[in-house]
Amino acid sequence: MTDRSSAANSTYKKLAVKWLNEALCFVSSSVVADSFRLRNRQLLVAKR
Repeated sequence: MTDRSSAANSTYKKLAVKWLNEALCFVSSSVVADSFRLRNRQLLVAKR
């Protein structure tokens, strides 16, 4: 009985860690893309 519950807990923990990693990667990549967009916009304005 305890083995089954601990296995389920470890599976949930792995899924949670995987989901958190994917969420963090998505957030960081979107932030980087936004900063690049802002920087390019500033460069375009500066050229004029």
